[in-house]
Amino acid sequence: MSKAPSKLSKVAAVSHTVGSSPKYRISRRIGGGSFGEIYLGIGPGGEKVAVKFESDSAKNPQLRHEYKVYREITSCHGFASVHYFGKQDNYNVLVMDLMGPSLEDLFDKCHRRFSLKTVLQIADQLLDRVDTLHGRHLIHRDIKPANFVIGLGEQCNNVYCLDFGLSKRYRHPKTLFHINEKGQRSLTGTPRYASINNHLGVEQSRRDDLESVGYILIYFLKGSLPWQGLKADTAKSKYQLILEKKQKISIASLCEGIPSQFAEFVTYSRSLKFDAKPDVPYLRKLFRDLYHRQGCGGVGKMWDWDADVHSSGRGPSALAPMPMNSTASRGGVMDGGPLRPTTAGAVAPSRPQTGWSTGYGAAAGAGAMNVMDEGGQAPTSVFAADEAGRKHKLGQKPAALRSSSKTGSAPAPAATASSLVPPRVPE
Repeated sequence: MSKAPSKLSKVAAVSHTVGSSPKYRISRRIGGGSFGEIYLGIGPGGEKVAVKFESDSAKNPQLRHEYKVYREITSCHGFASVHYFGKQDNYNVLVMDLMGPSLEDLFDKCHRRFSLKTVLQIADQLLDRVDTLHGRHLIHRDIKPANFVIGLGEQCNNVYCLDFGLSKRYRHPKTLFHINEKGQRSLTGTPRYASINNHLGVEQSRRDDLESVGYILIYFLKGSLPWQGLKADTAKSKYQLILEKKQKISIASLCEGIPSQFAEFVTYSRSLKFDAKPDVPYLRKLFRDLYHRQGCGGVGKMWDWDADVHSSGRGPSALAPMPMNSTASRGGVMDGGPLRPTTAGAVAPSRPQTGWSTGYGAAAGAGAMNVMDEGGQAPTSVFAADEAGRKHKLGQKPAALRSSSKTGSAPAPAATASSLVPPRVPE
């Protein structure tokens, strides 16, 4: 773990507790990055939380913006809950759920290669999380493995989406007026997973999040992407080389050696119009059909990283918790809930309509999606596991979103269409 900057390394010593009612006791540093520092916090009932500190003198503060985004997705399945935001001891402070390791960290644990079964299960949940975010009129703009983590305890089978510092609205929540397609934008997000249009300076929309998901899935299956490891004298030159490689390589070559459904996914995401709604039910069915044809439901472990858990004799919670935004158990499984209806006109003209727009179980038989655990116990539906997490989230009351501190800061204003524009990030 990298050493904390000298200024922020004193956070724990300055602020032994944060919040007002309840108060969260600061325990130890568990991560950090350019945004600030993350500490383990202990609530009044002994519950563990993640506490993010950001200096109020930061050149590009993002924590308040991220807090506003979390308010927009409160109680949504697959997204962490926020418990407190305020200012204390010259820091912006955000208290939120503590999560498990990121997909990037789990990828490293599995020697940087996931099986087809694990990738397909990840794909189903990633698509659902992105679709949920889009349903709240937001785009992520930094889709990457480090921004997806697994839950802890009973939620260890769920994948969570994190880090909304670069997120923004793509349409007005009331009028549904879509933002305009503009050019000459700076590259936003992580170049490795950025869409071609993002590289070209085109305003991002839902299609760009989708293309980034495609690159993640290929990365997990093949172990790397063709544009990794390129050398250049400057960051700008390197980004240009990455763009040129993405433009030059054919989708067939990019997806060589893996099922054709992944090439179809990338082709589809790149063919979407700027304001088009991605046909997520079609994409999830694409991967679920492959899951069935490959017989993944009855093969081996539920997740590739389960071996580490079982061999140690410990449960999922024994894995080291990872804080939000960390770049560094058992993972999420395919969602079991009904998928949203297909929207006419949202799909690429070149792709014929499938006519399938209901829950996947009706189309392919969710009952077949069963696996036996390593102990030979009764089969557990991989569809039902994540759906149980969804019901658990919906059954919870929204977390109390308080904003108070020793300095008496006023509650954060409600997010509006214009307020959910991320702070400017330098090129």
